[in-house]
Formats: sequence, structure tokens, C-alpha cells
Amino acid sequence: MTKITMIGAGNLATHLCLALIKSGNEITQIYSRTVDSASNLAKKINVPYTTDTKSIKNSDLAIIAVNDDSIQDIEKHIDFPKVHTSGTKPISTLNGKNIGVFYPLQTFNKNIDVNFKSIPVCLESSNSDLLQTLKNLAISISDKVIELNSEQRKNLHLAAVMSCNFSNMLYRLSEELCQKEGIPFDILQPLILETAQKIKHTSPSLAQTGPAQRGDFETIAKHLKLLENDAEKKEIYQLLTASIKKRQ
Repeated sequence: MTKITMIGAGNLATHLCLALIKSGNEITQIYSRTVDSASNLAKKINVPYTTDTKSIKNSDLAIIAVNDDSIQDIEKHIDFPKVHTSGTKPISTLNGKNIGVFYPLQTFNKNIDVNFKSIPVCLESSNSDLLQTLKNLAISISDKVIELNSEQRKNLHLAAVMSCNFSNMLYRLSEELCQKEGIPFDILQPLILETAQKIKHTSPSLAQTGPAQRGDFETIAKHLKLLENDAEKKEIYQLLTASIKKRQ
């Protein structure tokens, strides 16, 4: 069992606390800058909280689960083993000998349950003892644990933004097209889900379909005609179409 001080009380911190407690670890304290967020999470898991950096108590490990811009402001107040949870910040964002990274690769919302066992956890530490601690901790909550250095993790985060945030933006653009014509967006859900399921079994390069992949220029021209009064969507359509054609 690892005793953990959770720094942060947002979406990631909330899900991490729940998963760590479920796996037999102990959250000893919650720190957050605001009373509301700190007290809400602390009450949920029945642990003490603080909003004062001087009152952060030592434990086996501090997990810093705050936004990237706040990491350096808070980490300087922690003089025991500590990790951050950022996908883009290097390990050198932290100071000290007992430092590392504990990065769960997932998008989180406090109000939506997740199965942490299926979430990859990416680790980094130059301290072999701390790295083993992190491995044991990660294995207790996840079935997929991988060591990545800061440069690899940064590129993984870029790939995650493209596959998650950008694809969701495309859903949003599709929703706007449907709304404009009075078409229920949920009619697209089976298609979206089937497309996502395909990559469980094959590479995205092999799963690609559509008019650009087939070289169906007549259909592409019709689509562009429909978008002639929406410059933004037309530009995105042309860019992605060209990208697909380039990879044929």
C-alpha cells in the first residue's frame, strides 16, 4: 500500500483518488487552491484537505494533478517524492532527486465513470527506487503500464490530441451540418462507433474508407458544392481529403 498526497481536486485527481483507494492504496490528504474543490473531493473519499501549501503533509508520494501551468508553482512546496501527471511537461519541470511522471492517457470528467483498468499509464523516473514504486502503483490500477521518456510522452500527447480532441471537433462539425438540415445527429452514432471499433482489430491505414480513399471525385465535388457557403468546413474537408489521397 502506498500513502499518497493528492495535489489537485479536478477531473483527473478525482478519478485517480477513486481508483487508488479501490486498489488498496491510501489517500492521506487533498490539496487544492480553492476550498470548494478541495472539500468536495475530500468529503467524497473521507480524507482531510488543505488549501495552504504550508500545510501539505508528507507521505510516500505526492501526485500533482493540476493544470500544466500550475505545476511549478506548487511543486516547490513539496520536498518528498513527487510526480506530475502532464502529457506535455518534461520530468525536469519538477525539482529534486525523487521525481517522476505518472501520466494516465485518457480524457476525464468527474461525473462520468471510467474503468481505470483499461487506461494506459505512462511512467518516467530517473530514480530506480521511485520508478519501481510507480510501477507497483500503476499496476494496481491499470492493466497497461508503459515507460516513456519526456520526448516520447510529448509526442504521444500530440497523437492523443489529434485522435481524441480533433475527432470530437469533427463530430461537432457533423452535428452542425445535421442540425442545419433538421437531421437528428444520433443517426450517425452507429457509424461513429463502428469506425472506432475497427481500430481494435486493424491499423487505421487499413480501415480508411470514403470517397477520397476510393477516388470518387464526383462525390467529393458534390460535397464541396454543399459547403460553398461555409468556408471553414470546406477548408477542413479539402485538407483532410488531400491528406487521405496523399496516403493512398
